[in-house]
Amino acid sequence: MSLAHHTSTILAARGNLTVCVVDGDPAQMSLTRDSLGRAGFPTVGTVSSQEALEKARLGSCRVILADCKLPGTTGLAFLEKVLHQGPGMHVILMSAAHSVDSAIEAIKHGACDYLCKPLDYLRLTKALDDLAEQLRKLQSSAVTANGDWRPLPLSEMRSMHIRRVLETCNGNRVRAARMLGIGRTSLYRFLKSADRQSTVRAGA
Repeated sequence: MSLAHHTSTILAARGNLTVCVVDGDPAQMSLTRDSLGRAGFPTVGTVSSQEALEKARLGSCRVILADCKLPGTTGLAFLEKVLHQGPGMHVILMSAAHSVDSAIEAIKHGACDYLCKPLDYLRLTKALDDLAEQLRKLQSSAVTANGDWRPLPLSEMRSMHIRRVLETCNGNRVRAARMLGIGRTSLYRFLKSADRQSTVRAGA
């Protein structure tokens, strides 16, 4: 694949992933919204958690990037409301508190990622690009050759989730295992098995 084609594919995927930025700090909200907009993501912003929930309900966005400290609520409470209202929504939480325990709780409650503030925009963009690619794979793999819908295999869903948690932990397997609620040995076996399967597919 040429660089131009690869870039075009990434930009097309970004164009299909609308992000709602919700932050109680108007200046920070605007900065993040505008930065993502320049990167090619359709982006809306608000300082109100209620307005963000309404946008999610109306299908105005696919991803919500939310600060953990919002007026009148907490990040986890907001996360649960979003997921209850729209199970197909994806929430990324961000916080100025650099806490592994908070990240673990966020992932356990259904967040697809947890980022520290001040935001590393390269890290954020990568997280969104990875999510866009996952959604593209989900969509393409859910349709058979004759156009019928079929579910993505559970093993592949599990693999995608484990690798996302591992990325969130910057490759730290001890933290990833703790976040997933499994033993380090189980995580090691899974990764070893996944690597073998990838090698087999590459050689096929």
